[in-house]
Amino acid sequence: MDMVDILSKTSDFKLIEGEIKKNTLSNAILLISKDSIYSFEFALALSQLLFYGNIQKDDNFLKIHSGGHPDLKIYPLKDKLLVADSEEIVSECYAAPVLADKKVIIIKDFDNSMEQAQNKLLKILEEPPANVFLILTCSNANLVLPTIRSRCNKYELKKVESRVVETYLQGRPNAQLIASLCDGYLGRADSLSKLSYLPELFDNVIALLKKMTSSKQVLTFSKNILPYKDHFDLIIEILSFALEDLLLLKAGRASEVRLQTAREALQSVSDSYSIKAICELQPLLNKAVKEQLYNTNFTLIIENLLLNILEVKFICK
Repeated sequence: MDMVDILSKTSDFKLIEGEIKKNTLSNAILLISKDSIYSFEFALALSQLLFYGNIQKDDNFLKIHSGGHPDLKIYPLKDKLLVADSEEIVSECYAAPVLADKKVIIIKDFDNSMEQAQNKLLKILEEPPANVFLILTCSNANLVLPTIRSRCNKYELKKVESRVVETYLQGRPNAQLIASLCDGYLGRADSLSKLSYLPELFDNVIALLKKMTSSKQVLTFSKNILPYKDHFDLIIEILSFALEDLLLLKAGRASEVRLQTAREALQSVSDSYSIKAICELQPLLNKAVKEQLYNTNFTLIIENLLLNILEVKFICK
């Protein structure tokens, strides 16, 4: 089962499919998801549906997914949408289709676009040609200009259930761990599955909560985390999920724990963290994320975070 197989069965896809069949789909739509890989695959599948009324894995499917379909244009051409891209998009909207009876233009990660580039598309998004569909994807709709949002029909794509993620990952190493960490995002699951050292990273992060009991150990645990500095967000996510699971364990809801592979380890330390301590640790994780944005000294950020964890743990006994 691949990503297209899964997304084509979602309520989100079936909703838009119904609108296409009824000929009521807006010519400008905004797909919103924190999973940019998933939303792009969703947009490609919609393109095939618009062109051919199906998403069969035939020659048309291959043309669309290889970028070889002449009536499908994908932007930006580089990292982010530029004014030159927007000007080209406007021109493309008025060029006749080659193979199909319509054109589709996908603009990925629109929330990463320059404001001037967004403004250039206002008119075409308000009055696109009848046979042209513009599909925008974004992770954060708040970074899309309100004037753009108002011109698009918005669809917030739902997360995928954990059991579906595990099915998707079937045959890959660490499927259960990845399913628990990807938070329902298939694109993130793909990215995590490429980290061969994910189990080691995960165990080292969980060990912070399980084994670190004094400030003398901070340097040792900090060094254990240092090799994974390029995955700071993942480190923080694991800690955040672990704190949520500790609260569930304290509430006697062990079956609901997200990090099932670490359930025994978390159960063994749940008595060491009061509910007050767990609640006060989450803001410390948020603080570390902000510090990381403005401070390149990863070691210092981690050491401060570990010291803060110990302090809260003992103050809030």
